[in-house]
Amino acid sequence: MEQIKTIDYEEEMGQDYVDYAMSVITERALPDVKDGLKPVQRRVIYSLSELTRSDSPHRKCARIVGDTMGKYHPHGDSSIYECLVNLAQNWKLPIPLVDPHGNFGDVSGSGAAAMRYTEARISQYAEEGLKDLKYCEFMPNFDGTEQEPVHIPFLVPNMLTSGATGIAVGMATNIPTHNLEEVADAEIAYLQNPKITTEELLEYVKGPDFATGGIINIDRESLIQIYETGLGKLRVRGKVEIRDAGRGRKSICVTELPYTMIGSTEKFLNTVADLVRQGKLPAVVDIADRGDKDGECLAIDVKKGTTDEEIEKILNILYKKAGLEDTYSVNMNCIYNKKPEVMGLRRILETYTEYKWEVYTAKYERLLADQRDVREVKSGLLEAVDVIDLIIEILRGSATTKEAKECLMFGKTDNIKFRYKGSVADAKELHFTEKQTDAILAMRLQKLIGLEVDVLKKELEDAEKKIAKYEKLLKSNAAMKKQMIADIEELKKKYAIPRRSVIENLGEVVVEKEKVVATEETILLDRFFYIKSAPRNVFEKNPDVVRKFDLNVMSTDRIAIFDSEGMVHIIKVSDILKKQNKKDKKFRITDKGIQIFEFCNMSHTADVVAMMNVSEMNPAGNMDSETVKNLVEQCRGMVPEYNLVFVTTEGKAKRASAALFDTSRKTSQAIKSPIVYVGFEDEYIVAETNNGYSIKVKTEEIPVQGKGAGGVQLISLRRGDYVVSAVSADNSAEFNGIQLSNMKAVKRGGKGNKK
Repeated sequence: MEQIKTIDYEEEMGQDYVDYAMSVITERALPDVKDGLKPVQRRVIYSLSELTRSDSPHRKCARIVGDTMGKYHPHGDSSIYECLVNLAQNWKLPIPLVDPHGNFGDVSGSGAAAMRYTEARISQYAEEGLKDLKYCEFMPNFDGTEQEPVHIPFLVPNMLTSGATGIAVGMATNIPTHNLEEVADAEIAYLQNPKITTEELLEYVKGPDFATGGIINIDRESLIQIYETGLGKLRVRGKVEIRDAGRGRKSICVTELPYTMIGSTEKFLNTVADLVRQGKLPAVVDIADRGDKDGECLAIDVKKGTTDEEIEKILNILYKKAGLEDTYSVNMNCIYNKKPEVMGLRRILETYTEYKWEVYTAKYERLLADQRDVREVKSGLLEAVDVIDLIIEILRGSATTKEAKECLMFGKTDNIKFRYKGSVADAKELHFTEKQTDAILAMRLQKLIGLEVDVLKKELEDAEKKIAKYEKLLKSNAAMKKQMIADIEELKKKYAIPRRSVIENLGEVVVEKEKVVATEETILLDRFFYIKSAPRNVFEKNPDVVRKFDLNVMSTDRIAIFDSEGMVHIIKVSDILKKQNKKDKKFRITDKGIQIFEFCNMSHTADVVAMMNVSEMNPAGNMDSETVKNLVEQCRGMVPEYNLVFVTTEGKAKRASAALFDTSRKTSQAIKSPIVYVGFEDEYIVAETNNGYSIKVKTEEIPVQGKGAGGVQLISLRRGDYVVSAVSADNSAEFNGIQLSNMKAVKRGGKGNKK
């Protein structure tokens, strides 16, 4: 019988999204602290271990991807292959977990060849981590047909040595790679003293160690804070050498990239080229990637005669503006017991060591059980050798294997035909175990040879020694720690590599701003939207030049263009001058100018309502923040606030602080309606409609509002009417041929008077 269940749709969708988010967090994006691997990485490595060994021939990546996808990871083949490639790239991992063969890309960003062309096998280091896998926990795969490991038991915290990057739902991880030897020493230090502090651990782990080398620019306090909390920022910088480029020229060679530049060396060179074109690196004469199999070399050649001081300035610009120094955000977010947790260094070692104890305990319990079985079998075989004649008699007198086993195990002689009567009593004394009995029945006659008996005795002796050793390890924490440390020391001898990244506190890079000599200019804009900048003295000699707007500015200023659709556009005067000079180096006042649309995103259907100097709208905008702060404190309540008045075609008006429109955005909204007037506020606001109705209102009646506000009603419009012109002025001004002193001021919202 069908049942219809009523559920809350919002609640059900919310729960489904939570389930999806947790799946992405725990099963895809974040590494597990116990082995430092995401599920796809663990499955790729396990699949590789089934197909290859570190000394076997490489296998096609298509086969590896297919096996991983079919057995363990039922997702897209591209994500599996990408994971395989990343595990093989030695510029991402200091010690790769996959040994590649073929084109696996390069540090400049070239991608790997298709999986049908490339080959791979498991690396020796990853194979080392799989040695104890048989003692670890396994779980069913997605369809229950295979078993896969829950974790891979690396001998040191792989999350630190291999790092991790991933974006989940609502969280992310970004764990830098570290030097294997340093991590191993830190793990040993933690084993010896679980109460060790983070600061003490940093005597062993100096900081991140990236595969690309470079310089990590950070102070000691910030480094401690990162490893205490698992969060923080550090700056990574490329390593540079100054080389002789021949013909008296020098070359700045980037020999080690900052880790953040992986895959974007071409972008770096293009940025340097742009800086050269902008005139910020006038000494640079050539840019090239001269890297080869011997190492990286992004070369920036400077002209002959460039001094060391000038080269230092060039380097500072490269660090600051070209990405040769960049920020690396550390976020050591990982999975611990199926929950995400941001961990510091000590917490990582604590949770990893906890897992390590589980692995070692399971390993030596299994080994102890195995050796006890060996002892049981070997001692049984040696006992059997002593009574071999009786055993042969039992076997010859037994009708079935079952009868022989029962006799050897329990001394049952009822159905056995003995050759000698005295053998019956001896047979009844036999009490071999089942394992011993099976070994006796499977024993070959050659074991009776004297030398073979000696071998059995030696094997029994070895088993006894191993049992004693394993029992000691399981009973004594000190002995187990000693074994762990010995294993880590052995790993260090095999795989430790020198540190690549240098850690220095180099401070903040300072690029001296070039002193720009400000010149007096006049911006001219005509009714066809052509804009140009003329030297003010030239304009003053030619006052009759055709224009709709003119505005006196300095060459370092910015101008604000208010259009009829309520948008404001900010344009640098220097941008107009640059484009103007590029078009024609010799300026003439009669030049047509450049279309305003090349400088801003003004709509082609809009008209220009006003043009203003941003420095007049917001005088504090040209000062640095500290100067402004001091000025505000000194002149609190004394500095007048500059307001703008907006009048819309719908008969609304608003006042707003002019400083609100001094923004870094090139285009923003000033008001949400079409406008006919923008200007600095004065005593009155006067507006006239298309049907000839006029109104005069005191400016103070219009409230000061925010940037996005729509204003209040200035004049109530009759059906089909709209405002065509407006102004904010005092009584001495004229408006559309009428002296304002002759107009009577009324309350806002009136219908106005007809001329």
